[in-house]
Amino acid sequence: MPEHGIILFNLGGPDSLRAVEPFLFNLFSDPDIFRVPMGRLWQRPLARAIAKWRARVVARHYAQIGGRSPLREWTERQAERLERKLRAHLECRVYIGMRYWHPLIEEAVRAALADGVRALTLVPLYPQFSLTTTGSSLNEFQRVWQRYGSPSIPITTIRSYPDHPLYVRAVSERIEEAVGRHHLHAHSSWALIFSAHSLPVRLIENGDPYLEETKRSVEAILTHLRTESEHRDIYARVPTALAFQSRVGPVRWLEPSTVEVVKQFARQGVQDLVLVPISFVSDHIETLYELGHEVREIARAHGVRTFVLVEALNDSETFADALAAIVLDVLGHGG
Repeated sequence: MPEHGIILFNLGGPDSLRAVEPFLFNLFSDPDIFRVPMGRLWQRPLARAIAKWRARVVARHYAQIGGRSPLREWTERQAERLERKLRAHLECRVYIGMRYWHPLIEEAVRAALADGVRALTLVPLYPQFSLTTTGSSLNEFQRVWQRYGSPSIPITTIRSYPDHPLYVRAVSERIEEAVGRHHLHAHSSWALIFSAHSLPVRLIENGDPYLEETKRSVEAILTHLRTESEHRDIYARVPTALAFQSRVGPVRWLEPSTVEVVKQFARQGVQDLVLVPISFVSDHIETLYELGHEVREIARAHGVRTFVLVEALNDSETFADALAAIVLDVLGHGG
């Protein structure tokens, strides 16, 4: 019987083409992401209509990356690595709680309770906090906990870790691996673009810390590369930018867009671009298709010679070290 349960929060993704429409329905049903007038009355009918309308196009995108999202597999590997590292310090089990597809947060909570855990720690796989990601998962957890939970079980919540040293090192390692593989360390005539998921500007204006925390991540990673890397002199000279992807709908979104920044560098004569998916710890549709297909094609059409998409953290051992250190620290075990 595990004494401590760790629940990893993530987005979730369809595990087959048939799952695309119900996945989208769950996504558009979330009032933390899509708020509609007279929400409770119209939210679900509108979500069903949007999901049905979008499903065919989105399914074609998933078909191009293997017919399903790899996000669950990467999250399972992250959970396995984290559990192995934590068990050197405490008796625990790591559960996965996805927001929009299985295994859902409710499934994780019920599994933890069935196992008899005596304490829970909630860990978002979103390094930067947003009300639309970690906030939504916490809200769903609270709804589930009110139904199934026990007041005798203490709950510890980790909100974010945008500049944790081990997280920063893990992303930096991914960048260095990609840059080295394409032999770009030999010169500085390339550009480094950090691509983050966009948010409506109104959310930032209303106090969502996502933009500030994303900037903290980028600054910390660049500082690490410019001071700790063997190629620090190259990173000190390479032009960089923070851009935003995945806009949906007519509202005002964070700018500049990733596509706009790619075109801007191309107009300046930059022929080699390196893209870092900064909001995502696992590769999925927004990295593999949106960046890996759509943005890559746009870059090539505008004269970019080398387009390097940095792998998400996925099964990075250093990222697992980061998660373990964060959990152990908040539980008072050092590390």
